[in-house]
Amino acid sequence: MDLHGLEYIVEIANVHNLSRAAENLFITQSTLSQHLSKLEAELGVSLFERKRNEMSLTPAGKMYVEACRHILDEKKDLYNRLSDLENAKTGSFSVGITPQWGAVALSHIMGKFRALYPTVKVKAEEEIATPLVHLLQQGEIDMAILPLANDSKLPFKGILLRAEELILAIPAAHAKTIPLRNRDAKDGLPQVLIEDLSEEPMIFSRNQTTIRKLQDQCFSSRHVVPRIIMEINSHPASLVMVEEELGSTFLPVSCAVPSDRIVYAHAVPIVQWYVTVAFRKGFVMNQCEQYFVSLLQDYFTHNIPAV
Repeated sequence: MDLHGLEYIVEIANVHNLSRAAENLFITQSTLSQHLSKLEAELGVSLFERKRNEMSLTPAGKMYVEACRHILDEKKDLYNRLSDLENAKTGSFSVGITPQWGAVALSHIMGKFRALYPTVKVKAEEEIATPLVHLLQQGEIDMAILPLANDSKLPFKGILLRAEELILAIPAAHAKTIPLRNRDAKDGLPQVLIEDLSEEPMIFSRNQTTIRKLQDQCFSSRHVVPRIIMEINSHPASLVMVEEELGSTFLPVSCAVPSDRIVYAHAVPIVQWYVTVAFRKGFVMNQCEQYFVSLLQDYFTHNIPAV
């Protein structure tokens, strides 16, 4: 089933530029331009408005591209169903993950997935949450593991995997001067009031990330201005800096690593995000994709490491 012509138009719509689209499609710009001109002549309408180096969809173009995406989704669904019919264990799908936290989750399930589906290619797209949502909207990835600040704001059809707490990681030496309050009966971790961190140097995630939004909300809710000494999105790097006694940080429980140089604690007020696997519009999972999602569900339900 040759639908390359539809894919060409969708790619132009995705990147808004003829030369970039041609490069992504591994064809010449001349070939792509000729295809577009021939198609517009055949339809009798313009699909794109040309403005300098940017191309935007006309009303007719929006209708055409929406239909193209629907047809391409139907093609993928058909191929998936045929694959399932023959019980074939080949193919590919794409999943969006955040560069640090999402990569940790993916690394914990890929061994089991590959054991059952050794020839299925999982294409990982690493981005922070907001760009991942955009990629889903554009249909450029099939699914994404998203940390959301609010469980009621699922951007697409999706599955809530769990509410995960973001705990504090405090240098053991600093913990001697920070009041550690009631220990949790289940995990034994103490509580720390955000007010008691007003003078503590903090290692925060960078702006535009979900975790940074939650960090800012936590401190502002207690009218405390955090003393931020570093902004970095790497949880492993943040933990190294905690061990080096540079400051404290927040991180998901799933990324905590036991260390005698770190004291982990629950923040008061509690900070948590909602782990979701969301799917692009029209996505229908085949057997291997269903198994992949089941591994995610199992990981976030049962396999969060203790600290």
